[in-house]
Amino acid sequence: MTDQYVWAIFVAESTAKFPNFYPIGMFSSREQAIEELEALPKDMNYQLLSLPMNRMFAYYHKKSGKLVGMDGIYHEHFHYKNEE
Repeated sequence: MTDQYVWAIFVAESTAKFPNFYPIGMFSSREQAIEELEALPKDMNYQLLSLPMNRMFAYYHKKSGKLVGMDGIYHEHFHYKNEE
C-alpha cells in the first residue's frame, strides 16, 4: 500500500508558544497548494506541510513521555512578512 499525503497550508506566527501556527487550507497535490500559497497576502508567514493520511505522527519526549510535537513531517517555510 502506498502512503497517501495531503498538503496543508499553515499561517506561522512568530511566537515562542507552541503551537504557533494554524491551518488555513488542505490540498491533494503540492502544485495546487503552492498555487494557493502564492495568492495569499504577503503580510504573514506560512508553512506548507505534507501530512500522512491514516497514520499518527505524534512526537513524544524520550525522557518525559510528554507529547511535544510532530515527527517525520516534511515542511517548507514561506517567509513573506518583514521581507524587504
